[in-house]
Amino acid sequence: MKKLFDFLKNHLLGLQVIFWLLLGCSYWCYWHFKPFTPNAFVFAYTRPVSPFTAGFITDIYVKNNQFVKKGDKLFTVFKEPYRLKLRETESEISSRQAELKSLTAKLKRIAAEQKQAQARLKNAQYLYTQAENMLKSAAVPGEYAEERLRALQESQASYEALKYAAEEVRHQCSMVEAQLKKLHSTRKLAQLWYDLSDVKAFSDGYITNLTVTPGGYYHPGEVLCGFVDTSVWYVQANLKESELSSIKPGVKARIWLWQHPGKVYNGLVEHTGYAAERRKMSRQTGLMEVAKENEWFYLPQRFPVQIKILDPPPGEFFTHGASAYVELDIPSRPIRQFFWELFLWQ
Repeated sequence: MKKLFDFLKNHLLGLQVIFWLLLGCSYWCYWHFKPFTPNAFVFAYTRPVSPFTAGFITDIYVKNNQFVKKGDKLFTVFKEPYRLKLRETESEISSRQAELKSLTAKLKRIAAEQKQAQARLKNAQYLYTQAENMLKSAAVPGEYAEERLRALQESQASYEALKYAAEEVRHQCSMVEAQLKKLHSTRKLAQLWYDLSDVKAFSDGYITNLTVTPGGYYHPGEVLCGFVDTSVWYVQANLKESELSSIKPGVKARIWLWQHPGKVYNGLVEHTGYAAERRKMSRQTGLMEVAKENEWFYLPQRFPVQIKILDPPPGEFFTHGASAYVELDIPSRPIRQFFWELFLWQ
């Protein structure tokens, strides 16, 4: 026993170094037995909030960093011009509808007159036929037959005129109907612009970076604030290219968030990014810039892997951009990775 204590006493420093090396290697192998990275962060889909119509802001219904539900009002742009445009279009529609009714009634009147003209035409044809027969037997003078012929021609002309008048009114009806279709489309568009003067939330989420106040004039597309869609949360894990070949959509993941210490979240790989820009170009000359490599080790390129957080606890608060750790449920062959990176000198 004394020899053991003497040995430990004489070699204490070396044993401590060996112990810490073994502990460090064990820790490294534990975290690298499966693909693991601390180079990850939480994100959600974001979008800028912009007005769809031009005008000044009359009302703001939300505060900065407030949670809103889908369909909640965020802002209102001055509505009066769009309301007046809508009323003007509705009045024009009413006017055209009245005009169409008038033309329809006129068409009915012409149809009745056509029946009268047709009856007169038949009567004139009958009288002219009788006059022709009587003229052959010398029962009437030739002037009478000529008078009947002129009456027949007049009846035919009146009947033809009514036919063309009816056709003209039908074309006018078609024109008014086409104008009504256009006005109905214009009304729908006016109603759309009127409704869009209220800026609403497209999904559940948080309002961020809100600095506007009522009275400011804005154009469509100008960013008023940011919006974070909280319906689905993701983690982007930037993993080494040497691990990408084993990462497929559907691979399970474990996630640790710095903002929630001690909690483990389950995730599922949705997408793997196969592109990362490394080229640089000089703006002055347009030539490619090649950086000098002075590092001892050639570090592998990292690529983004998008992981969906599965079933987050109700009421759990996540922050867009928060740091995270990610471990994927696939083997990573840590010993091979270690020596592969260790001996790839520049």
